[in-house]
Amino acid sequence: MPPKKKQQESAKTKATKRDKAAQDKTFGLKNKNKSSKVQQYVKQVEAQTKAGGSAEAKRRQAEQERKAREKKEAEMAKLEAQKLFKPVQQQKVPFGVDPKSVVCAYFKQGVCTKGSKCKFSHDLNVERKGEKKDLYADDRKNEDTMEDWDEEKLRSVVLSKHGNPKTTTDKVCKYFIEAVENKKYGWFWVCPNGGDNCKYRHSLPPGFKLKTKEQQKLEREAAANAPTITLEDFIETERQKLPKELTPVTYETFMQWKKQRQEKKAAEKEMEQKKQKTNKVLSGKELMESGKFNDEDDGVDDSFNFAELRQRTDEVENENNDTDNNQNGN
Repeated sequence: MPPKKKQQESAKTKATKRDKAAQDKTFGLKNKNKSSKVQQYVKQVEAQTKAGGSAEAKRRQAEQERKAREKKEAEMAKLEAQKLFKPVQQQKVPFGVDPKSVVCAYFKQGVCTKGSKCKFSHDLNVERKGEKKDLYADDRKNEDTMEDWDEEKLRSVVLSKHGNPKTTTDKVCKYFIEAVENKKYGWFWVCPNGGDNCKYRHSLPPGFKLKTKEQQKLEREAAANAPTITLEDFIETERQKLPKELTPVTYETFMQWKKQRQEKKAAEKEMEQKKQKTNKVLSGKELMESGKFNDEDDGVDDSFNFAELRQRTDEVENENNDTDNNQNGN
């Protein structure tokens, strides 16, 4: 195993050792507390002892001071270079505007040396926090205006508008309304219906009033506490809305209606059958049911007779040969 490292001695221990060494060097001197010469010698010994022990501390302190001085000089050189190549204009704040709501221009470039004493803000998100989005204006408009177009751009836009017009509507996007009502609308909200390419409007109609959380809570409580109606009460309410001259449904009226319904269906079926009889074209099912079609056993035989086929083939060949001979003789 490697030897254990000696623990570094604390400053208090070192001071104790120095005092002990000074006492050892002045031990046994006569008239130590009475003679001024002896006391002067004792102070000289103690000073020499302390100076020998603090040499290392002085060296470290000098090294730290040198590094701090070099770091400060490097920062000053960097600031001078940035001021020379990237000059920052002095910020002007309008009257009535809090300077803490404006981000420091020097801080943006990393050259502000005032720190917490700077009257401007060092928070890059302060502008986003302070600015609120206007719900009554559609910020997607006026992004590409005709002022920045050239002739080629103008021709392409005219062609696209007349050749392939885009669907436009004044209807407000339902996702936009849901996001506003659910308190989810903001700078980072993206429409699920294609983002900025959504064909519906992303602005509230004039006169729209946004409901507060308290109003929404009261509406939910009112809906929960609203009286419910039973099925019987609903049926009775709807029955009262019917005209008074209608015939009430009883057993006798229902049986009479059922009989008339059956007679009507029978008459319609008989009429349909008469129409089919007058029609000359019969379906396969109707032909089979009429009994006019008989599948006789002595009908045409569907089996194939090869002998008859061979005989017929020979006769055709002989006829063809006779025809050729007659043409050659002529």
